[in-house]
Amino acid sequence: MSHSSSRWFVATALVFGVTLSGCGGSGGGAPSTVATPAAATSAATTSTTTAPVSSQAATTAAGSCPTGATVGAALGISLPDPVSVAGGGGASLPAGATGVACEYKGTSLNVIIELIKNIDPSSISLFSSKYPVPYASVSGVGDQARSFSQALGGGKDNEGVVATKGSNLVAIIATDTPASLAQIEALVNQLL
Repeated sequence: MSHSSSRWFVATALVFGVTLSGCGGSGGGAPSTVATPAAATSAATTSTTTAPVSSQAATTAAGSCPTGATVGAALGISLPDPVSVAGGGGASLPAGATGVACEYKGTSLNVIIELIKNIDPSSISLFSSKYPVPYASVSGVGDQARSFSQALGGGKDNEGVVATKGSNLVAIIATDTPASLAQIEALVNQLL
């Protein structure tokens, strides 16, 4: 996977995560399908040129985003403070759920954290089904967790972890960073 296509994956995952509008009704039942354009999904794994993640609509991060210093220390990298990314097209989370997506964009790296409260734990499948490679189940992180890792070369990876604990969900995708899955898992546990 090229560097630019890995960024496209991060952008697709971010938009996917913050546009969980199809994730169920007001009763909090099992999620239904999420409206993610097929072109965006296939482009996440095949495109070699895309718009940079920085072209995503963003606003100053809400108070619920961890600071860049906190996330950077956990991942062993230097990160700026985050911006919270606006949901695509005004879509919202399922009724009763609240959340924020935080982007930490470095010169060549990108970390995205999604924090969602009051969501059905089965929503973990919506996140892990969009990973660019098959996921692995992770023990010791929340009530349930899944991860992926994909080498980008030069000691950098595209990695992600999504976990639930009760009705809280935390998803982290780190692209082009030297952070290990163990570091990402520890941060997910801290944020749950």
